[in-house]
Amino acid sequence: MSQPPADQAPTPPTGSAFDGFTHVARSIGQLVAPTTLLTAVLFYFGWAHVYWFFNYFGVDSTTLNPSIREYLMRTVDTLYVPLIFVGLIGMAVLWGYISLPDSIRSRQPSRWATAVIAVIAAAVLVNGVSRIYVVTPLNKGLCVAPLSIIAGVLVLWMLVVLRRKRLRERLPTTAPPPSQAATVAEWTILFIMVGINLFWIATDYSVAVGQTRAREWAAQLSTSSHVIIYSEKDLHLSRSDVRTTACGTDGSTGSAYRFRYDGLVPLSRIGDHYVLVPRTWTRGHGAAIVLPAQSPGAIRFEFRVAGDSAPATC
Repeated sequence: MSQPPADQAPTPPTGSAFDGFTHVARSIGQLVAPTTLLTAVLFYFGWAHVYWFFNYFGVDSTTLNPSIREYLMRTVDTLYVPLIFVGLIGMAVLWGYISLPDSIRSRQPSRWATAVIAVIAAAVLVNGVSRIYVVTPLNKGLCVAPLSIIAGVLVLWMLVVLRRKRLRERLPTTAPPPSQAATVAEWTILFIMVGINLFWIATDYSVAVGQTRAREWAAQLSTSSHVIIYSEKDLHLSRSDVRTTACGTDGSTGSAYRFRYDGLVPLSRIGDHYVLVPRTWTRGHGAAIVLPAQSPGAIRFEFRVAGDSAPATC
């Protein structure tokens, strides 16, 4: 069998930087079913959205006993914007890379350019990690810290991969192949780093969306539909911004509802409760009212559109 010329000796196999990805992804899939993982992520998004929305009005949402379905429904409002941005960025990167000439795609950065990129990536990574200990103008923005950590880690990993490829090209053909255990460990660390910071992003974004929706809703209180509550028993809503009217407590009206409450705006029904606020509610003034859906006495809600001036009767 003829041997290849010395100047055309084969280089040692370098392996792919993604050799460990499939193995780690398959292992995670065996531990956690994809649908279970997706449901958990959606539940977490919905929980954060619900918690911080009601927290704006001073209500602890965990006392409202929301269902899993109600949490998952809130994810629509939370996720559609980031999913659109992720899709656009992914398509821009993929199509941009494909459109580059082969001469540019095959060219490796010089040592000087690699050093500059490494310094910038390390600075971005440090900026993200510093958010854990101190808040600065460079890391306090929405999702800036976790995105900085992800970007810094991935760029440094790419530089390490390029450096490793150059070193492998210099080794003799008898050099052993890269360690599969080391490759798997590297990808496991990458999964953990990226996954933790994705949850950090989810927390920051969900908090921002929940509080933003709460502020928008509070700003429209003066023009929102209102509700009149008729109750068989006194609910003891004694605040000055809720008007209480006794409806024939002596039974002369023949009505089953002895008390009427005006000046309330429905916030939401979630879990087993109705959440309402006075129309005059402002942040720091006024209390949210939580009524159980299954109250001991008869309760009737009468909803009216904004501007309806028809007098309420018992």
